[in-house]
Amino acid sequence: MQESTSTSQINHKTFLTTRRSCMQHYDLLMIVSSAPGNFKRRNNIRKTWAFERAFRPRWTTAFLVAKTQDKGVSNLLLEEDEANKDLVRASYYDHYWNQTRKIQMGFEWAVMYCNFSFLLKLDDDVFVHVPRILSFLSAPTTPKKMFYAGCHYANMGPHRKGKWMVTYEEYNETRYPDFCPGFGYILSHDVVRAFVDTFSSLPFFRLDDVYVGMLASKNGISITNNVGFEVWHPPQYVCVPTKDTLVRHDVGEECQMKMFNLAIFP
Repeated sequence: MQESTSTSQINHKTFLTTRRSCMQHYDLLMIVSSAPGNFKRRNNIRKTWAFERAFRPRWTTAFLVAKTQDKGVSNLLLEEDEANKDLVRASYYDHYWNQTRKIQMGFEWAVMYCNFSFLLKLDDDVFVHVPRILSFLSAPTTPKKMFYAGCHYANMGPHRKGKWMVTYEEYNETRYPDFCPGFGYILSHDVVRAFVDTFSSLPFFRLDDVYVGMLASKNGISITNNVGFEVWHPPQYVCVPTKDTLVRHDVGEECQMKMFNLAIFP
């Protein structure tokens, strides 16, 4: 990615501060939500499934990172971005309940500064089988517009107690709109643009995956379920991709490398 000078006067709708543009058109733009201090996770991803081998690769990866009050981490982030030029930064401070703001600024950056066909939103604790994702997206049966795919959650209601508690003031309905869990989902370019255009008319909701489901519902976009988005997997497939694996949730750093090697050298 390269810094854009022609867009320096553009006002952002969100907390986005990065104005770096993508270098070319990509079939797949992967944006990875990452905490400021997760340097090891990001570097591991760069060395495995996000590694771009081709001279003009079909995909690229950017990491969504907010501010931190730790000055040491802040300085290391500046060095990391200078070395890799793949961080998309925000002006708010990182916090678990600010994930929706991270999604908003990531989507805005994508539509303002990149030319892509599909966006894959990810967390930094996943494994991605990029060749399979590209094959899936290029298949004639895969819609190229109005597309939102992942692990389809339906008829889910808000928790009124516990870690993910939502008050009646925040959401007074008994059921959420259908959504995909935030570890991984795919959106076509037109859907990302429609979501960004909807930010101003949809109230903020702090559960980011549910918020994306709300954006989809407001825009009349249905979800395509895909078994390749694996929330859980059989015990015998620890660190091993299944025949369906596109995105595997909750993968440690050692498993990342093992799964990557098995995907590239089956």
